[in-house]
Amino acid sequence: MFRFFLVLLGILAGGAQAEGVGAPLVGTRRVVNAGPGHQFEAHVSGSRAVYTHWKQGFSEVRWHELTTGEEGVIPGSGGFDVVADVSGDGMVFTRVTSASAVFFYDLKQRGPPVELAPRPSAHRRGAVIGHRTVAWQDYSYAPETSQPEIATVDLESGLLTRLTDDDSPDRTPAVSADGRVIVWTKCAQPLDCDIWEAVAGEGGFQTRALTGPQGDESQPQTNGEVVVYTSRRIEQGMPTQDIYWQAVGGGLEYRLALPGLDSRPILSGSLLAFEWRDPAAPFPNPEIMLFDLRTHTLYALTSTFRGEYLNDIGMDETGRVHVLWTTQENGFDVRALTFQLPGGEGRDVPPGCPAPEAACADPGRRPLLSSVTLRRFSGAPQRFQARFPASGQGLLCVDNGYAGTATSLGWVTINGTAVLEPSAFQKESRLLARPVAFEGLVQLEALIDGPSGSAFRMRLYDDSEGSALCQQPFPGEEVLTGRAVAPQVWGIAEPVGRDVLDETPQVAHGGCSQGGSGPLALAVWLVLVGLAGPRCMPVRARRGRSAPRAR
Repeated sequence: MFRFFLVLLGILAGGAQAEGVGAPLVGTRRVVNAGPGHQFEAHVSGSRAVYTHWKQGFSEVRWHELTTGEEGVIPGSGGFDVVADVSGDGMVFTRVTSASAVFFYDLKQRGPPVELAPRPSAHRRGAVIGHRTVAWQDYSYAPETSQPEIATVDLESGLLTRLTDDDSPDRTPAVSADGRVIVWTKCAQPLDCDIWEAVAGEGGFQTRALTGPQGDESQPQTNGEVVVYTSRRIEQGMPTQDIYWQAVGGGLEYRLALPGLDSRPILSGSLLAFEWRDPAAPFPNPEIMLFDLRTHTLYALTSTFRGEYLNDIGMDETGRVHVLWTTQENGFDVRALTFQLPGGEGRDVPPGCPAPEAACADPGRRPLLSSVTLRRFSGAPQRFQARFPASGQGLLCVDNGYAGTATSLGWVTINGTAVLEPSAFQKESRLLARPVAFEGLVQLEALIDGPSGSAFRMRLYDDSEGSALCQQPFPGEEVLTGRAVAPQVWGIAEPVGRDVLDETPQVAHGGCSQGGSGPLALAVWLVLVGLAGPRCMPVRARRGRSAPRAR
């Protein structure tokens, strides 16, 4: 996981907006599993992914090494193993037999899975893990109503803590990578849900509400410093659904305001991945988006006619970021995008890799291959042609209006391919810049037309040394450019109440990435194994303390 939380909190506290747009992402797409059956609900820690595989009435949990392609299966016991989460060498999953229990599996030791905090006739699901902290939805406390509560186990001490104990359903827990922060959704009424947090301290977990009556919040995630969530609100009489975030402990609330519906946010360091439905698309299926909280840059990671359902995002020890999602093709399949975060900590662009316009304004020691000024006189358009040897990367710079007035009718071609056309001369600034490639012999051509007295200067540089410092795609890679989007400062979300919960010792064996069961995965596996329980149900609204002390 990323280590620049202080930088991130500086952005949150000051509401400062990063200048410019972050550097493009250079990434590689890969198939995790598109074989027979269904693959869904993938999670990642480092370069290791885990997911659920379903085929012909049989369900198992598999792991997959993204760097090598190595894959394995968690030993089963004749039940249904579903919805796994992973952190480091530890993973948790739900095993469904006559009960529904949470198990821990050590991916390094490869021994048998071990049930956590065993309980007769347990009814638990949606387990998540962060470092040595595991949390889940527990229906066992109130079997007569099947109302879920949130429970957590410390894998070091074996202590079991019940975080909630009230009349409101509590769902979808998520754990920070360091295991110190747990967030979940509490619903006082249907369509009236809030985000709650539990922060570990010396005396146990301190719980509080992060959101109040502003809207209907759900799908929380946290990196230990920031909590992100989805909120449905009414604005000017119209419903909206956007991504919001605030610091752990509360404070200013920020909103990523995009057209359409945003959902399923997942936060890793400063990178926020989520699903977005474009209202202008002919088929508004969910696509995977990425927003960098440091640079305020938005990237589109997918754009297909299929629906993509986000699963997880994480970084490995080499600094590569892995984004995993489920897509519906021949059944449900898991795919991934891997890219290197450009620029390192606190940088918007890689060092030594300025934008083409900046390089043209200050070419430095780049060798000049050609420089010519074209002036428009009466009669036929003026043309220029030159041929010379060159290989590697180049930089084309055009100063429109140099030694004359700017033209709106100009053309530049290299080896028969148009590099600049009149649309660029008409819409862009007077300094036009384009990176180009040389393939041994360069044929450079230019033409100017339009009113007499117009002119432009064309400069062509060898940029092989400068481009070597920048991120360049290799075969099989693609470049994903972003656009600047400024988040809105929405206000301060008022907390509702807080409590410190005592820890109840129970024996917990074994043993942790952030995450939770996505809506697609829950729908698939609950229907398949016949465990679909009630969702939000009418209960008494309670806007006060979260609960009495755990018993």
